Amino acid sequence: MRKAWYNPNAPVVPTIAEIRTVRDSQRDRKRRLRGAGLLACLLHPVCDGPGVALLVFMPPVLFALSLPVFDWIAIVDPFRRADWAMGLLALPIFLPLLFSFSMTLGYTLLVLGQMLVASAMGEADQPAWPEWNPETISEGLARWIWAALFGMAVGGFPTVLYWMYCGNIDWFDRIIFADLIIMGAGYASMTLAASLLHESLAAANPITVLVAIGRIGWDYVQPSLVAGLSVMLSGGFLWTVLFAIPSLRLAAIGLWAFWVFALYSAMVSFRVLGLTYYAHSDALVWFRYRPKWATSSRAGRLYTNS
Repeated sequence: MRKAWYNPNAPVVPTIAEIRTVRDSQRDRKRRLRGAGLLACLLHPVCDGPGVALLVFMPPVLFALSLPVFDWIAIVDPFRRADWAMGLLALPIFLPLLFSFSMTLGYTLLVLGQMLVASAMGEADQPAWPEWNPETISEGLARWIWAALFGMAVGGFPTVLYWMYCGNIDWFDRIIFADLIIMGAGYASMTLAASLLHESLAAANPITVLVAIGRIGWDYVQPSLVAGLSVMLSGGFLWTVLFAIPSLRLAAIGLWAFWVFALYSAMVSFRVLGLTYYAHSDALVWFRYRPKWATSSRAGRLYTNS
């Protein structure tokens, strides 16, 4: 950047070389997005140590902490007598486990958020796991809850209302359900990305989110589809495990498999979303540097990536 030679107080104007640099960087980002196709995103969770470790070590912990959900369902029996009062009375028994589960899940979501930031910066390596910090975990949970509420408002509530008044469900209704879920998942993903990359819940407002989606344009269809399919498959998987499998032993195995699939699909969804942001970062201009909460380093690691 330089000033006009005849006026030292003139506004800064870009040079031809700088304009070409910006355009080259935009083309390079779009080429990298096309090169990192869906197959590469599907392989991304198992191509680096942090992702593999997340799939190996976190599902058993989350499985052990969420296993009492079968006891709570047996007490409440939602599809028969639906004794919610008895469930509320039994809830204090599960409070210690519920707290441990929330903190463990919050830490897992913090790792996933760092993977989203790394993809948004165009990095091929996955970030290292962060330190266990209850304050950071609580803040991360707030961001996820905020994004989930917006996703439910956009896609969840219309889906429930449509289900209540549509009558007998046919294939057309199922297509409508899928469209609403994909729309809600896509909106929730951008809401989460805004709160993570801006480091502020205030940035995850409808104006910022809708403007960002509009600037990305049709390229945002892919991350919305991937996020929507992940939500539908994970929700169907969990419902089958909790209510459709007659054997408790098989259901327990299915619960462990659910956590593996949920973490894997989340990493794939965030990889697609992050690369989409990276390709359009010049248009969005959300951030220049890595957010402070996602500054964990891979320095001193025992392995390297080719």
